[in-house]
Amino acid sequence: MNSIRLLKDLRDDERGTVEAGMALIPTTAFFLLVMQLVISGSYQVVETIDLQNVATRTALADSGEVAFALDNERQLKSESVPLPGGGELLLVKSRVKSPRVTQLANPQTMSAQALVIRE
Repeated sequence: MNSIRLLKDLRDDERGTVEAGMALIPTTAFFLLVMQLVISGSYQVVETIDLQNVATRTALADSGEVAFALDNERQLKSESVPLPGGGELLLVKSRVKSPRVTQLANPQTMSAQALVIRE
Protein backbone atom coordinates (compact mmCIF):
# COMPACT_ATOMS: atom_id res chain seq x y z
CA MET A 1 0.00 0.00 0.00
CA ASN A 2 2.83 2.37 0.83
CA SER A 3 4.63 1.52 -2.42
CA ILE A 4 1.52 2.45 -4.46
CA ARG A 5 1.28 5.80 -2.68
CA LEU A 6 5.01 6.40 -3.27
CA LEU A 7 4.67 5.69 -7.01
CA LYS A 8 1.70 8.05 -7.23
CA ASP A 9 3.70 10.80 -5.50
CA LEU A 10 6.61 10.27 -7.92
CA ARG A 11 4.29 10.60 -10.93
CA ASP A 12 2.91 13.86 -9.56
CA ASP A 13 6.45 15.21 -9.13
CA GLU A 14 7.37 14.27 -12.72
CA ARG A 15 4.32 16.03 -14.08
CA GLY A 16 5.50 19.31 -12.55
CA THR A 17 8.94 19.04 -14.11
CA VAL A 18 7.49 18.45 -17.57
CA GLU A 19 5.26 21.49 -17.22
CA ALA A 20 8.21 23.57 -16.03
CA GLY A 21 10.24 22.38 -19.01
CA MET A 22 7.45 23.34 -21.40
CA ALA A 23 7.40 26.86 -19.94
CA LEU A 24 11.17 27.15 -20.36
CA ILE A 25 11.04 26.98 -24.18
CA PRO A 26 8.88 30.09 -24.78
CA THR A 27 10.74 31.95 -22.03
CA THR A 28 14.06 31.26 -23.76
CA ALA A 29 12.66 32.36 -27.14
CA PHE A 30 11.32 35.56 -25.58
CA PHE A 31 14.70 36.23 -23.93
CA LEU A 32 16.52 35.81 -27.27
CA LEU A 33 14.10 38.15 -29.06
CA VAL A 34 14.49 40.81 -26.37
CA MET A 35 18.28 40.40 -26.54
CA GLN A 36 18.11 40.92 -30.33
CA LEU A 37 16.10 44.12 -29.77
CA VAL A 38 18.57 45.47 -27.19
CA ILE A 39 21.61 44.72 -29.36
CA SER A 40 19.96 46.25 -32.44
CA GLY A 41 19.11 49.43 -30.52
CA SER A 42 22.63 49.70 -29.16
CA TYR A 43 24.09 49.08 -32.60
CA GLN A 44 21.99 51.91 -34.04
CA VAL A 45 23.27 54.33 -31.39
CA VAL A 46 26.88 53.33 -32.11
CA GLU A 47 26.26 53.72 -35.86
CA THR A 48 24.83 57.22 -35.35
CA ILE A 49 27.80 58.31 -33.21
CA ASP A 50 30.25 56.87 -35.73
CA LEU A 51 28.48 58.58 -38.63
CA GLN A 52 28.45 61.92 -36.79
CA ASN A 53 32.19 61.57 -36.23
CA VAL A 54 32.79 60.96 -39.94
CA ALA A 55 30.54 63.85 -40.99
CA THR A 56 32.33 66.23 -38.60
CA ARG A 57 35.75 65.15 -39.87
CA THR A 58 34.57 65.63 -43.46
CA ALA A 59 33.30 69.14 -42.66
CA LEU A 60 36.54 70.09 -40.91
CA ALA A 61 38.73 68.70 -43.69
CA ASP A 62 36.73 70.75 -46.20
CA SER A 63 36.64 67.87 -48.66
CA GLY A 64 33.78 67.32 -51.05
CA GLU A 65 33.46 63.58 -50.53
CA VAL A 66 32.45 61.76 -47.38
CA ALA A 67 35.22 59.31 -46.54
CA PHE A 68 33.95 56.28 -44.67
CA ALA A 69 36.19 53.24 -44.84
CA LEU A 70 35.29 51.17 -41.79
CA ASP A 71 33.64 48.37 -43.76
CA ASN A 72 32.06 47.70 -47.11
CA GLU A 73 28.60 46.72 -45.87
CA ARG A 74 27.56 50.32 -45.25
CA GLN A 75 25.47 52.22 -47.76
CA LEU A 76 26.22 55.94 -47.59
CA LYS A 77 24.39 58.84 -49.10
CA SER A 78 25.38 62.47 -48.60
CA GLU A 79 23.61 65.68 -49.52
CA SER A 80 24.95 69.20 -49.43
CA VAL A 81 22.72 72.29 -49.31
CA PRO A 82 24.16 75.83 -49.52
CA LEU A 83 23.18 78.17 -46.70
CA PRO A 84 22.07 81.79 -47.40
CA GLY A 85 24.82 83.50 -45.38
CA GLY A 86 27.59 81.30 -46.70
CA GLY A 87 28.68 77.80 -45.91
CA GLU A 88 26.67 74.68 -46.45
CA LEU A 89 24.63 72.09 -44.62
CA LEU A 90 25.94 68.54 -44.97
CA LEU A 91 23.53 65.65 -44.35
CA VAL A 92 24.95 62.13 -44.32
CA LYS A 93 22.70 59.05 -44.25
CA SER A 94 23.84 55.49 -43.63
CA ARG A 95 22.17 52.08 -43.84
CA VAL A 96 23.73 48.97 -42.35
CA LYS A 97 22.47 45.53 -41.27
CA SER A 98 22.36 44.91 -37.54
CA PRO A 99 24.10 41.87 -36.05
CA ARG A 100 21.95 38.78 -35.70
CA VAL A 101 21.71 37.05 -32.32
CA THR A 102 19.12 34.41 -33.10
CA GLN A 103 17.52 32.80 -36.12
CA LEU A 104 14.07 33.68 -34.75
CA ALA A 105 14.15 37.23 -36.16
CA ASN A 106 14.94 38.48 -39.65
CA PRO A 107 18.03 40.67 -40.01
CA GLN A 108 17.09 44.32 -39.70
CA THR A 109 18.57 47.23 -41.61
CA MET A 110 19.44 50.18 -39.40
CA SER A 111 19.54 53.72 -40.66
CA ALA A 112 21.42 56.62 -39.13
CA GLN A 113 21.66 60.30 -40.03
CA ALA A 114 24.23 62.96 -39.19
CA LEU A 115 24.03 66.68 -39.82
CA VAL A 116 26.90 69.19 -39.80
CA ILE A 117 27.36 72.79 -40.90
CA ARG A 118 30.41 73.52 -43.01
CA GLU A 119 31.52 77.15 -42.95
